[in-house]
Amino acid sequence: MLNFIDAEAKHAELLRDTLISSKGYWGYSQEQLEQWRSNLKFEEEYIVRNRVKLILNDKEVIGFFAIVKGDSDELDHFWLLPEAIGKGYGNLVFAQILAECKTLNITAFYIISDPDAEGFYLKKGALKVGEVYSEPQKRMLPKLKFTM
Repeated sequence: MLNFIDAEAKHAELLRDTLISSKGYWGYSQEQLEQWRSNLKFEEEYIVRNRVKLILNDKEVIGFFAIVKGDSDELDHFWLLPEAIGKGYGNLVFAQILAECKTLNITAFYIISDPDAEGFYLKKGALKVGEVYSEPQKRMLPKLKFTM
């Protein structure tokens, strides 16, 4: 049974470490992962201002997501720990993301996707609308739009 709780400022390192662990699943080098770890910070203001939810299986954190409501609504983060990938949790979490968007009166949102996750979002009904250059990753990332 999955539960979703609000992330707090004290969870900043947990969010970063979860993101890095998840990226590690996709075969990035340890050097690249450590570079991202040293550059990535979740500021208290980001956590407070946005809908950031920890994903718990029983009482154990298995991932998180973040929805940014603004001029351009965005699913800014959605990460699962490697041991939770491929077990159907992604589908359950995406349903929760859509429920959260509904409570925020979001009818469409953008996703700047990691290339490894693009297929997941396309299967969910997102459409590719372009690409965005990622300075930290030195490559183009897919830009998707999901309309509810």
